[in-house]
Amino acid sequence: MKIAFVFDQILPSIDTSTMQFVNTVSALSNNGCECTLFIPASNCDEPPTVQQIKDYYHVDGEFSIELIHSIFPGPRVPEKVLHPLICATLLRKRLKHFDMVYTRNIPAVASCLCARIPVLYDTYRPWPAQYKAMVPVFKSFFASKKFIGMTLHSEYSRQRYIDAGFDPDRLCTAHNGFNAALYEPVLSKKEAREKLGLPVDAKIAVYSGMFDMKKGLDHLIMLAKARPDVTFLFIGANDGGEKTPFEVEAEQLDNCILTGWKRHDELPAYLYASDVVMIPPITPPNNTVLPIKIYSYIASRRAIYAPATSDTSELLEHNRNAWLVTPDNPEAELDGFSELIDNPELLDKLGAAAAEDAKNLTWDARAKTILRFVESRK
Repeated sequence: MKIAFVFDQILPSIDTSTMQFVNTVSALSNNGCECTLFIPASNCDEPPTVQQIKDYYHVDGEFSIELIHSIFPGPRVPEKVLHPLICATLLRKRLKHFDMVYTRNIPAVASCLCARIPVLYDTYRPWPAQYKAMVPVFKSFFASKKFIGMTLHSEYSRQRYIDAGFDPDRLCTAHNGFNAALYEPVLSKKEAREKLGLPVDAKIAVYSGMFDMKKGLDHLIMLAKARPDVTFLFIGANDGGEKTPFEVEAEQLDNCILTGWKRHDELPAYLYASDVVMIPPITPPNNTVLPIKIYSYIASRRAIYAPATSDTSELLEHNRNAWLVTPDNPEAELDGFSELIDNPELLDKLGAAAAEDAKNLTWDARAKTILRFVESRK
């Protein structure tokens, strides 16, 4: 199967969506697809090579890239619209040589359908539940025989489209995954802590992600203040140059360590060094559904502390593979965290269950799900 991937961001990048897309491309290529990635080229920087992209994301699939020059870098909204329109309109004849176009971009879907090019749309967003005005747009897509369908990152999002009246047979839940090769060899807590120079006998809780208060990091600061006997390890960065309020506050606490951003191949050791890996216990914003850090957390074989929400419940089950607390409830958050971090047997039980679940949550598993769906639509 020849697949053209139309993507609207410059690669490589620390943005999570780029990691998700490149890993999907690589996994599909490893499952027998001939993949070409159409990406924007920066008018300021040297264009990347395929090998540079593969090295940055630590993927091994064989794919090619075609660079498209337009307004990059520029305002994000024009970037998101202009690049896919250029790809799907000016490259119309080129794209017709592929079996399908795979994209996360709505303008690309519209242009491909106008050109009678088969297209598969990938998204994490439950658009009908978030913006009712999007329903007519998707109805126009589903009316086209060239619209293969949608791959959704969660069953939660898929159900929102079904609730809005869209054909379930053209909606596929394809959970994201993790790069299994990066989690080999498996490290014990002791081995990981010795490798990183962390205290072997400490209680360590780890968060990995963007340093943004919108992510609920103030809730983790609250836990750090309440439990000075626990070391809180924060792995990540912020979008800008100045420190965020979270970073300023965390740096004032003796039991908080901010490591900065870590490469994809560096992260597993930090997760293996933890007793608990954390998702801030808040009700997620509308644009956050089943955060991708869940997959690396599951791969780490460690106990997961997370909010009990409708999206996380797809993969996380309280007292089986995670410890879930009522979100936005400081008393429940602290009580739940203490109950977990102070119970070695519970930590081991949850970690063992997560290790079993991880076997079916790789990028390779996602690629196979996507290919079965596409075959079913022929």
